[in-house]
Amino acid sequence: MLVMLAYDLPTQRLQNLMRKEFERLGGYRVQLSIYLFKGEPHEVARVIKYMRRLAARLPGDVRLLPMEESVWEGHIVATALEQNQDSLRKLLELVEVW
Repeated sequence: MLVMLAYDLPTQRLQNLMRKEFERLGGYRVQLSIYLFKGEPHEVARVIKYMRRLAARLPGDVRLLPMEESVWEGHIVATALEQNQDSLRKLLELVEVW
């Protein structure tokens, strides 16, 4: 299971704090302010609980998005056309359109 951290915090100091704490828990950077943590469901729950407590004291927007690995594998990178087609195909396997 995965949990994605995305944030929009007003200062570099707060951004560094959020990044360092998430990385200390085992998360890794995907983009400038998007991080992933991969673990068992109980580990993901522990990370979410800790990060929610930390984020509650900060101004700004902090989001934690738990997801199955298949959801992440189906994401679309809009600037990578070749990868985009493969990701879109995987995503469409998971989505029912009516």
